[in-house]
Amino acid sequence: MTTNKGLLWAENRAQLRLHAEDLLRDGADKVTNIGGGALGVDALALLYRRASDPEFAADALKLLHELQTHQVELDLLLEQLQTSETELTEELTHYQALYRFAPVACLVVSRDGRVIESNAAAVALLGCTPEHSEEQTLTQYLAPPGRGDVASLLERLETPGAMATCKAWLAGNDSFELSINASLISSTGLIMIAMPHCANPHTHPARS
Repeated sequence: MTTNKGLLWAENRAQLRLHAEDLLRDGADKVTNIGGGALGVDALALLYRRASDPEFAADALKLLHELQTHQVELDLLLEQLQTSETELTEELTHYQALYRFAPVACLVVSRDGRVIESNAAAVALLGCTPEHSEEQTLTQYLAPPGRGDVASLLERLETPGAMATCKAWLAGNDSFELSINASLISSTGLIMIAMPHCANPHTHPARS
């Protein structure tokens, strides 16, 4: 069964082929302006020699046209990829800025809770130091018994996109309640944590 991705690729190839053939019909000048690639000089010389020989002319001209068309297809594909790369780079920069300056504390942690990245709000809330992230875990900034709940939550996330939530309290200020929202963001076990705090802090369960 053909997938949607396969259909899109086939449609794109067909469009590239039509565009390449149009360019070749319009003339060599437009073709040369598309990309920096070119057929090998020796290969072209051989094909032109074959094209001048009546015995091989038809096949040589057909092959020459096919090679030229394929070259233009590759040049057009390269142009598409370069455009896509630029767009993805700009989009990545945009979302990195959103992450860094989001008013909600956000962390990227490993499966065992080790802090990989933290935004400005997380640094202000937890007092973590990103440059020593390998020495820090999320649970060290939390008061018990919330630590166990958070560790269990991280272990429950099994597939990318899976989400889970629990409550926890800040170490040193166990009346400050946090909502721990976790989502597995990669098959390597990286987890995004968002930690909005409650507007009205609640009493820690151990104190109830």
